[in-house]
Amino acid sequence: MMLEIVIGIAMAMLGHLVHLLKRVVEARAGGQDVGVVDYVKGRRYRTALGMAGSAVAMGFMIDSGQVTAMGAFAAGYMADSGLAMLGNREGRT
Repeated sequence: MMLEIVIGIAMAMLGHLVHLLKRVVEARAGGQDVGVVDYVKGRRYRTALGMAGSAVAMGFMIDSGQVTAMGAFAAGYMADSGLAMLGNREGRT
């Protein structure tokens, strides 16, 4: 069980990172000269909130005993993605 949890946490972090990198690539394609560190610094609260969302999702999976690599990766990716969608609905990037 401990190995599943460690792998799950790593996969959630990777999912979050993949979505973050996707956003940086999109920003660069839009003409912004931004790197990963600058992107995170410019959106530090949103990044922290996304990480907290990933942690909550992992907590639910661990509590239910349903930790899977795919589920953890999706939780990390979607935590950051969901915040981006909310920001777009409000007219923010």
